[in-house]
Amino acid sequence: MTAAPGSPGGGPGARQEGDEGAALDDVRIDDALAALARRARERNRGRARRLTELLTAPPAALDDAAREEAMRLCHTVAGSAATFGQLGLSEAATRLESALGAGGDTDVRGPLDVLRSEAGTD
Repeated sequence: MTAAPGSPGGGPGARQEGDEGAALDDVRIDDALAALARRARERNRGRARRLTELLTAPPAALDDAAREEAMRLCHTVAGSAATFGQLGLSEAATRLESALGAGGDTDVRGPLDVLRSEAGTD
């Protein structure tokens, strides 16, 4: 079995020990991913704050449009958080989305508190 080009196992384009260009590329990629993760955490904190606004308003204020917005925000947080390794936040967002989807007078306060804690907004 031959190693793929650019892989450490050899072959054309394989990285050789001391290949500083490849190491520099790896650092750049790591830096870019870290920056994306920081940005995702910040955006998810903003989403958590918006969820708090929506879900702590008087019950009459949670009309269909507000509930839909809250569910969409939960879904977005769940996916974003899972992508960047924030599994507790992802799970909390999924639970809150399910509670909102149950409708009626389902209490969302507990799941919201967990989400806020995981997002670092409490």
